[in-house]
Amino acid sequence: MAEKIFCPQCGDSAEINQKYCEKCGANLSEVQALHAQKTNPNPPANSMNNQSNQQNFTPSNQGYGQTRKLFDSSNDSYVLKEKYWDFGSGPIYDNTGRQIGKMKRKLLSIRSKIELYEMDGTLSASINRKLIAIKPTYTLHDEYGNIIGKFEKTILSLIHPKFYLKDPHGNIIMTAQGKFMGFDFKIRAGSSTEDINLIAEIQKADRWRDVFFSGAWDFGDTYGIRIYSKDVDRRLLIGFVIAIDNVLHDK
Repeated sequence: MAEKIFCPQCGDSAEINQKYCEKCGANLSEVQALHAQKTNPNPPANSMNNQSNQQNFTPSNQGYGQTRKLFDSSNDSYVLKEKYWDFGSGPIYDNTGRQIGKMKRKLLSIRSKIELYEMDGTLSASINRKLIAIKPTYTLHDEYGNIIGKFEKTILSLIHPKFYLKDPHGNIIMTAQGKFMGFDFKIRAGSSTEDINLIAEIQKADRWRDVFFSGAWDFGDTYGIRIYSKDVDRRLLIGFVIAIDNVLHDK
């Protein structure tokens, strides 16, 4: 089977030699360059001068010769591909199309628990629904079961849904503000609505299928995350995606 790359804007798959994403039209040249670097880690000497031109796309070029962890701060984008009728399981890719983790839903859990694993099978985090809550709430746990965050959807945000990420004491850490029907989100620091505090963006790749078919032919959902802050905990951003998917898009 031919290798694939994934669009950094919408997460849709593409052929390695494809110049533009067929779904959103994004230029794929940077992803192709990173994929080439991964498959040919020892470029000829005359190409070394071009490496600096790639650093504005990702700060993590030095990590491609090593086993990259799911929550490494060098990961500046992710693609989450949920499979099998919204069961909540599926692979997680980096911005070169390499799988670096996986999601797995506990099928017998009434709390809709989804666990996040490294490629070696190590549990890294989990997120599950809070059963007794006035508004839709999900709790994010570290590998030891400690709560590190809570995701809450505001009750009155329907057309432009809004989610808060709160620390275990109830303080707002981040806000995810959705566009129409919650297919795209901007995540900002605190409760800010200013793009100066923009941390990341989330895009749902299969939005039009959901609009026209209302999930009738839903084999799973695909999300892309673009991260603008190196310091933010990657567990929180992936937790945002899972909470948004469970509340808004899973049937």
